[in-house]
Amino acid sequence: MADIFDEIDEELKKDRAQLLWAQYGKYVIGACMAVVLAVGGYQGYNIYSTNQIEKAADLYHTSLKADDVISSLNNNVDELTDGYKMLARFQIAAAEARAGDYVAAQASYNALAEDKNIDPLYRQFAQLLSVMNAPADASAQSLQDRLAPLIGAAGTWQGLALEQSAGLDLQTGKIDAAKAKLEQIIKLTEIPQSLRQRAQRMLDILNA
Repeated sequence: MADIFDEIDEELKKDRAQLLWAQYGKYVIGACMAVVLAVGGYQGYNIYSTNQIEKAADLYHTSLKADDVISSLNNNVDELTDGYKMLARFQIAAAEARAGDYVAAQASYNALAEDKNIDPLYRQFAQLLSVMNAPADASAQSLQDRLAPLIGAAGTWQGLALEQSAGLDLQTGKIDAAKAKLEQIIKLTEIPQSLRQRAQRMLDILNA
């Protein structure tokens, strides 16, 4: 008799399981499919991203080896990922400066400095380079104005900005202003030793 009840109980369990599956099976299948699609999509995106980065790296380095680096980078810049695109734009500006086209170099660096899609650290670097590569006839005051935000805030580029500003002061005969900035450089703690030594040597010369 016990065996009969066990069989009936087993049948009832099967019936309940079938009923539950009939009611909720589609949701279980849907959930499983969502997980599979999510995992597949994530892996697919990673593969796509890796391929894009590798393609951008190859294109970037190939452009740097071209006879006309500026033209090659300009032609390929839109095909690059964001990081390599920024590097390419810095390389274009540097190549323009090496070629003696300081008007173009300054414009390229200014465009980088004003691009809000770029990390502020690199925008500030571009702003500094726009001064360092300015044309010879550029207004000293306009260059000082460009350096002012970098000088006024502690940061990676403050020391170099002060050095450039001191150089501009010397060009315009503002010796005391130049000395004050050189002294400020020497007091900075987080700067390269070479920069501190240059400032000290220049200050010694001015005080001699």
